[in-house]
Amino acid sequence: EEIILAFDGSFSGDSTAIVACTLNRPVPYLQTMALWEKIDGVDDDTWRVPIEEVEAKIVELCKQYAVREVCADPYRWARSLQVLQDAGLPIVEYLTTSPARMVRASTIFSDYVRDEMLEHDGNADLARHVANAKLKVDYKGPRIVKEYSSSTRHIDLAICAVMALDRAVEPVVDDVFDGNIR
Repeated sequence: EEIILAFDGSFSGDSTAIVACTLNRPVPYLQTMALWEKIDGVDDDTWRVPIEEVEAKIVELCKQYAVREVCADPYRWARSLQVLQDAGLPIVEYLTTSPARMVRASTIFSDYVRDEMLEHDGNADLARHVANAKLKVDYKGPRIVKEYSSSTRHIDLAICAVMALDRAVEPVVDDVFDGNIR
């Protein structure tokens, strides 16, 4: 079954996440594929996202599933994304800092949830991240954000779910990934 992978990465104090969304079902299905996060009260200030482990997981998922694309925010991950793209993975940049993109994507996500046209795997971390997300409404439009910029309440799985659904319902005219990873 063809899927979109959405990746949102961090460096140290936040979380890094991967969510998949199906393409060919009447109702899109979201599945949590991976999560790395700093745990307050457990991890100290030396905790870092294991970059090589994250890269290896993305490669593994692209080998295991029929991945049409890996949409990813390049912030702090541009080099990793370039390495993965050079290895043959179908990387698509997705700027989560773009209000226009996130307003559109958040609206699509909200509409699908409201109309009960979205299914998910019931992952507790995904539910927690969605619950942590706040709706910001300003002159640019409504979009999900953290409650405040330095909040330790993670929302990265929610961001990935929004990204994955957006790319799954958006017509794709890019070359199709042939499954060959160099």
